[in-house]
Amino acid sequence: MINMTPEVKATANEHMADWLPEGKKAAICFTIDDIHPAKSTDYYEAGGDLDKGSLGLVKWLLDRHPKLKVTLFTTADWREISPVPTRKLLASVPQLRDKFYLAELWEKGTMQLDRHPEFVSFLNNMERAEIAFHGLYHCHKGLKIPVEFQEQTEEEFREIIEEMIRIFDSAKLRYVKGICPPGWNAPDNLLNQLVAHDIRFINSARDIFTPISKDALSNMSGLTGLPLLYPSLIKNGQLVHLPANFQATSKLDRAKAILDNGGLVSIKAHIIKTAMGHVSLDGVDQIYMNYLDVLLTSLEQEYGDDLWWTSMGEITNQIFAQEKVAA
Repeated sequence: MINMTPEVKATANEHMADWLPEGKKAAICFTIDDIHPAKSTDYYEAGGDLDKGSLGLVKWLLDRHPKLKVTLFTTADWREISPVPTRKLLASVPQLRDKFYLAELWEKGTMQLDRHPEFVSFLNNMERAEIAFHGLYHCHKGLKIPVEFQEQTEEEFREIIEEMIRIFDSAKLRYVKGICPPGWNAPDNLLNQLVAHDIRFINSARDIFTPISKDALSNMSGLTGLPLLYPSLIKNGQLVHLPANFQATSKLDRAKAILDNGGLVSIKAHIIKTAMGHVSLDGVDQIYMNYLDVLLTSLEQEYGDDLWWTSMGEITNQIFAQEKVAA
């Protein structure tokens, strides 16, 4: 768990009162992490099977709900094979283990987006889907393999972000300027470089347990102490933070409580259901998509036109537009 720095706390303050468009009383967005070109013929499928794989299930849900939109957090050059250490002996040695990758990795470039034009074309043509950043390699030395952004210097973060952007641009992938950091971890050195590179939003604070109220603050993964139901501005108003507060294990009552408080039901999924024995509770499969189908149908019937069906990029545009008008 990463606590907010004093600077982040000082700029988050209360949730924004005017982030919703006129006539809307609450909002729903849907995000999926870990998108990359791996196929079912690889160690696991992460979107590479296109409409015959997990992304096909996502398209099915989008077809069922024509107002629904999705933000696909995509990794520039995915290298992680196992999310947990497989080099057990090395992993058992304190300090030494922090200097090594504790599981096998794909070679650099294997999953690099600009080497997979069919995958990029599929993403570019998905209706009501926006693409955003999910790290450069999605891996790190030490025990927390998927948590890419840890103790690096600001200069190291600058190099990572610039290479990530370079690959997206080289691939001609259409994307919005937002990021979900792998493992939700967002140290202050990273936040500084996001602002420096005109990244406009971050999806860090993930909390699916804290009870819902207007004053609820995030206290689980990523940045803590931020509004759990609402967008907020951090880094002196230069970066929009958007929480994640709902997943496959969450109940309908949690979603309704968020909406009844004028909040954002921010639904999280991971494109990979199983990876090297690890099972993701919010992994995309037919069961999860069926659950969301029932959930969204119920919410649409109960709340009707009061709901803003949106994406993280759209919310960010709305907030900055409102800030410009206020200024």
